[in-house]
Amino acid sequence: MFRFFSCASLMLVFFCPAVALEVNQASEAELDGLRGIGPPFTRRLMAARAQQAFEDWTDLMQRVSGMGPRVAQSLSDQGLTVQGQSLPCQLRTKKKRLQAHRLSQ
Repeated sequence: MFRFFSCASLMLVFFCPAVALEVNQASEAELDGLRGIGPPFTRRLMAARAQQAFEDWTDLMQRVSGMGPRVAQSLSDQGLTVQGQSLPCQLRTKKKRLQAHRLSQ
């Protein structure tokens, strides 16, 4: 029984984001730790944030070069938030919406 709970706990740790990471407060190291972005992208994000905090995901995608719907989706899936919000459904990639529509039919 103990083994079951241990395995279940480990699965939760590895498959669920433990803590949301707020883009307006995250350190450079925390942002670099996200899959799919590297130091150049992080520097662009930090420079845009230094001018003004991001208001929402649309603001983030407009002001940071290279931040399109796919990158935004990936980062949101990893726990990144803007003003405490994950990526809204209407901003997700068209490909994801088409796949979801096909599955529902």
